[in-house]
Amino acid sequence: MRRYIATLHKKPEHHKKRFALLVSGGFTLFVFAIWTLVMFGSDGTLAKNNAPVLRAHREVSPIESMWENLSSSIEGLREAFGGLKDSSGTLEIEDDYLEMRNNVLNVYGQ
Repeated sequence: MRRYIATLHKKPEHHKKRFALLVSGGFTLFVFAIWTLVMFGSDGTLAKNNAPVLRAHREVSPIESMWENLSSSIEGLREAFGGLKDSSGTLEIEDDYLEMRNNVLNVYGQ
């Protein structure tokens, strides 16, 4: 395998692209297999209990989870910008400007 990879740069372009496709496809298949085992694997339990399990919430699909996260992020941004807009009205820019202008005029003697 090392010899093949070491001589890969001498191969034609279509051969390099085919090798890259196979490697990326193999890696993707590996990640998909691990994800499948984690998501749909055996229903492992930490302890056996004869009491019925009450599920207070329903399971959420990955897409639903993504939309919920996106909506909560947008809500947070709205709150942040709303707070910024509210606080910008309380700034006293005119007083600060006049004080700075007077100090500059005093320094330069005008």
